[in-house]
Formats: sequence, C-alpha cells, structure tokens
Amino acid sequence: MIARLLNTGYLAWDELSLFHMIHLTLITVGDLPKGPFAEIGNEFKKRLGPYVKLDHRVVASAEKVEKQIPEGDFIIVLDERGKLMSSKQAAQAIQWIENQGQHITVIIGGPKGLPVEIKKKAKLLLALSPMTTTHDLAHIFFLEQLYRVMTILRGKEYHY
Repeated sequence: MIARLLNTGYLAWDELSLFHMIHLTLITVGDLPKGPFAEIGNEFKKRLGPYVKLDHRVVASAEKVEKQIPEGDFIIVLDERGKLMSSKQAAQAIQWIENQGQHITVIIGGPKGLPVEIKKKAKLLLALSPMTTTHDLAHIFFLEQLYRVMTILRGKEYHY
C-alpha cells in the first residue's frame, strides 16, 4: 500500500482507519531556531499537542543522529531530493504508517545535510520543496505541515 501511495500519490480514504494520537520522534541537527522563528515553531508545537505526542530530540552534529533513532521506527528524512507530496498525500502517508503500528521518526539535517548512511536508513526521503532553504525555515515549515496533516486527518478547518 505504501508503494502505491509513493508511486501514484494517492490512497483511498477507506484504506485508512480512524485517527488516534500519533507518537512521533523529531530529530533536529544543530541549533533550534531563535527569535521569531522560535516563537513560530513553539506555536505550532503547542497546536500539535492534541494530535501528536512529539518527542523532539536535538543533536549537535549529524554524526550523533543514529544513536537517537528508536529501534524499528519508520524513518523519514527531509531532503530536497526526496519525494514531493501534497499535504493530503502526506496525511495519508502518516496515517498509513501509523495504521501499520509503526512509530515514526522524522530527521531534519543540519545546514550541511545528513550523511549518506542516515539517508539509506530512511524508508521515505521527503522533500518539503525542491528549493534549498535555511535550517530555521525548514524546521518551521515541517512543524506547520505536520499541524496541517493532523487537521486534515481530523477534518478541522485549517487546510482548504
């Protein structure tokens, strides 16, 4: 089913079960955003509270990522060369992974990206955009998209 989603970009909504609290580990390499970026990121983390149990781990360098990945997780690495998805497709993918009983770990690399070894562990390379952006913007963009995904799955009025 995930192969069909990745190849065609769509699953039928009836292939997905009812929504429940999602447990997600987010691993961020480098410093967290500061100033206004931090405020926006914290706002999205607060909004995610009813939908996601977020375990946010920050590591100083990409070499320390591997030790932070929980065993057996479905690993998603954010990479500009990854799969582009609409927000609805991302919602279906997240729900499908959860329906398989897998915990999700998402990894945001630092300014210099991630080692090839980490990317090879990923079951999904996901692009937020084919354009390169700053680490701070990528962090906020991901949190906003995760919130959007949750509102899509819950049928809330945020995604139009």
